Formats: sequence, structure tokens, C-alpha cells
Amino acid sequence: MFSFRPKDPIGIRLGELKDTLLGYSKQEIRDPFVSLFKWTAYGLAGLVFVIAGLGHLSLGSLRILQTETTVFDNELSFIPYLIVFAALLLIAIVSYRAIKSQN
Repeated sequence: MFSFRPKDPIGIRLGELKDTLLGYSKQEIRDPFVSLFKWTAYGLAGLVFVIAGLGHLSLGSLRILQTETTVFDNELSFIPYLIVFAALLLIAIVSYRAIKSQN
């Protein structure tokens, strides 16, 4: 059909240079950002699932401690909350140390 490129050798070289620069910029700029976005999206999805799972696990363990045990009745009713908090704190410390040891 129609060619908008000039027929002279300088115009052809400039067109090739433009194509080379566009290909290089796509390879070196766009592709790393796409892969970074994918890893970030997977990380955020995993974070949501881990937080939801820990939330359900902690609420379930709290309800089990409150309903299935009679030791924590009346004056000691705050103890199940402390136990669940200590367990979550322990999970956070272990996770932090595991992440820190990889760096």
C-alpha cells in the first residue's frame, strides 16, 4: 500500500533507529513493570488470604476458649483474649524473623 517512510538512506536509517529504540524501550522499561505488577498483585492477594485466615483462626480459637472451657469464667474472662493476642504476637515475631533472615 502506501509507505510513509522516506526513500532516501538517511530516512530509512532513522526509521530503523526509531523501531530499534521503541523495541528496546518496550523490552527494558515496560516488561519489567509488567512483571513487577504481577508479583505485586500476587503478593497482595496472598496477603489478603493470610490476614483473612489468621483472623478466622484467631476468632475461632477465642470462641473455643470462651465457650468450651470453664476455667476462664467470671474474674478471668480476659485471659482468652491475652492467649489469642500472645499467639498472634508469636506468629508475627516468627514471620518477621523468617523474612529478616532471608535478607
